[in-house]
Formats: sequence, C-alpha cells, structure tokens
Amino acid sequence: MKTTKGVRHGENLLLPVGASPAALTKQHTTYIVGHSETGHHHVLESETPFDVTTTDEELYVRLYRPAKLVHKKQHDKHRTLTIQPGTYKVRRKTEYDPWQQTIREVFD
Repeated sequence: MKTTKGVRHGENLLLPVGASPAALTKQHTTYIVGHSETGHHHVLESETPFDVTTTDEELYVRLYRPAKLVHKKQHDKHRTLTIQPGTYKVRRKTEYDPWQQTIREVFD
C-alpha cells in the first residue's frame, strides 16, 4: 500500500519519500522520532526491525511492516497511530520567535 499523505503526531510529521539518502543506516525495533524535554517522547515501535537513517540534520525511517507511533505520556497524550510500510522523512514543527528573531523546533 503506497502512502501519499504525511502523518502528524504532535509536533512530528512523517512525510512519505521515495528513498532515504545514502548515509549510515541502522536497524531498530524501537526508536525515538520526537524527543521531549519532559521525557514524553514520540516512539516508533515494531516487532519487525526497521531502518533508521540519519544525516547531519535529517532523520528517515523505512518500515517493512506496519509500526506503531506511540506518545510515551500517561495522560493528555496523542493517540497511538499505525504507520504503514514505506520510507518517511521525519520533520519537526517549527515556530518563529519574534523577540529573539529565530526559528526553533516546537517541543511537547
């Protein structure tokens, strides 16, 4: 099944892409795709190992089977989503701070 839409989970966005770049790739069954300063991470979980490719500023995941995207928080959390097989670029939502005149990532 080919996914054409992105998947949003809190401040994280998984965008379908054709392939990940040629870079160091490791296999995982759990991986934090969205860090939280309070420990309420957004975690991709699968019984089947999936590929995680990182570059200087970018993160890609390649799923071979459906995986769960879970928000590790006890209350007021984002619902668990099932992510279909495919290759995704993981993006974080950003915001502009007019007082410091900077763009920064949004955190839970």
